[in-house]
Parts: sequence; structure tokens; C-alpha cells
Amino acid sequence: MGYNLAGLLIKKKYNEQEIEILIENKIEFLKVVDFEKATSSSRDENTIDVLQTEAGTLIITELGQAYDLSNSSEDIIQFIISDVSDTYYFEKYLNKTLVRKYITSQGEIAEDTGQGYLSDEDEFVEKIWEYIDVYLQIDFNENMFSIKFKRYKLI
Repeated sequence: MGYNLAGLLIKKKYNEQEIEILIENKIEFLKVVDFEKATSSSRDENTIDVLQTEAGTLIITELGQAYDLSNSSEDIIQFIISDVSDTYYFEKYLNKTLVRKYITSQGEIAEDTGQGYLSDEDEFVEKIWEYIDVYLQIDFNENMFSIKFKRYKLI
């Protein structure tokens, strides 16, 4: 299965107000959606889908949307998985500091800043699923199709 999705992964349970500050946008709850709807290329425009556990938060954003994470004091990852264009983006911040940025496009490394967390030997999608497991303290790969996200409209 090919994915075309972008997201933010935070090693902390964020409430609605913290999400609004992070994405610099007000949000309004719309409905609950499953993983397929959250990651669909035909998803509702101007929405985000949020999965929260006691340990962390996963926010599925619109593809192409990138956020400035340099003000976040959390352990946070921003990622883009675009199997369609063969582009993969990984950015990790820790305490307001960029510790790793790794971008590949069509098999070529476009940017490689910092060390660790992700390398060209890693299977990108599997590595993101591993980080989701660790940050949210769930077996995401095993349960992704039964997990429910809260969909919010950006207002």
C-alpha cells in the first residue's frame, strides 16, 4: 500500500490549545474518522486528524503543509511520506533544536543534517511506524486500522 501523508509526532499528549499554538491555527472538532479516512488523498481540505494517547500525540496534516517547530520544547518529529512522488521528509526537534533532518526524493538524498534517528538504510515508512509506537506507546502497525482519529477543521 502506498502512502501519501504528512504529520507531526509529539512525545507528549497535547490538548487542543497546545495543538492550536503548535500549528498556529484555531481548530474546531468535526467528527471521528478511521485511519483510512485520516490518510486518504481525498481527505477533507483544511483539516487535521489527531490521535492522542497518554504518552503522545500524532497529528495527520495536509500533504505539503510544513510547520516551524523551532519554538517547541517537546520531542517532536515532522514527516512526509509521499510514495506517489517517491519523496520522504523527516525532521526531528528536541528542546527547540533541530537534531536531524533527512530528505530523499526519487532515491537521492536531498538533505542530510545531523545524525542518528534515520538513515538511508532504513525503510522510511517502517521507521515512522516505529517512532509512532514509541511516542504513543501503542502497537500502531498492528492496530492502525482500528484506531480512531479526531478530525478538526482549521478555522
